[in-house]
Amino acid sequence: MGIDLTDRTAVVTGGASGIGRGIAVELAREGADVVVADVDDQPNMDEERERGTTVDLVRDLGRDAEYVETDVTSESDVQGLMDATAERFGGIDILVNNAGIAGGGSARETSLEFWNRVLAINLTGAFLCAKYAIPHLVDSEQARIINISSQGSKRASGTNTAYCVSKAGISHLTKSLAAELGPEGVNVNAIMPGPIRTAMMAEVLDDPERRQEYVDQMCVPYHGYPEDIGRAAVFLASEDARFVAGHDLAVEGGWLVN
Repeated sequence: MGIDLTDRTAVVTGGASGIGRGIAVELAREGADVVVADVDDQPNMDEERERGTTVDLVRDLGRDAEYVETDVTSESDVQGLMDATAERFGGIDILVNNAGIAGGGSARETSLEFWNRVLAINLTGAFLCAKYAIPHLVDSEQARIINISSQGSKRASGTNTAYCVSKAGISHLTKSLAAELGPEGVNVNAIMPGPIRTAMMAEVLDDPERRQEYVDQMCVPYHGYPEDIGRAAVFLASEDARFVAGHDLAVEGGWLVN
């Protein structure tokens, strides 16, 4: 029996481009309606823009979609997003906390301003979205929160301090929310992507030599694409994952093995 997300409503933060876009499209492919929450509805990459916005792609699949301009660091924006979604679609069944930024720098190189910005978007934003989605999720018969973490949450880098710390926080936020919400029927899990070809990684992965440096550290001889994370999100959103809770699902080509 195949996965069926028909008539379920998903909120995907950072859904205009990259991994969020891939997740939104794959959820819609299985029947979900999608609210795309982002600071801009336009994709980051030219090749994405040529295909249209995420809302366009979801509607092309026959599902309903809306874009809501949202700054996940703004409590009022996030509360408004969740309330508007519930009013428009009759509830919220799936929350995907994907909004995030990257950026390198050791502790000595990282300014307090940049540190605060990374944690505000990557970690506090996920907390706020969960906080204001929970009152709606608990009314769903099959509620899910899916947080996008990173292999960097497990494999630290001395040149990417703020990002790795923020994603480690996401992994533990996932476990805390799973413990809190599981008894109320809300399953909470995280996905840890590895090298995925998005605007953040395209410059590296499109360079044969630099791409090979990544591939040499993985079990498989290729990098991933946003739809790879999208299919993992579909699984976690489905009834097939009903016994999966508080888990960090690695979708990173075996990066952590090596």
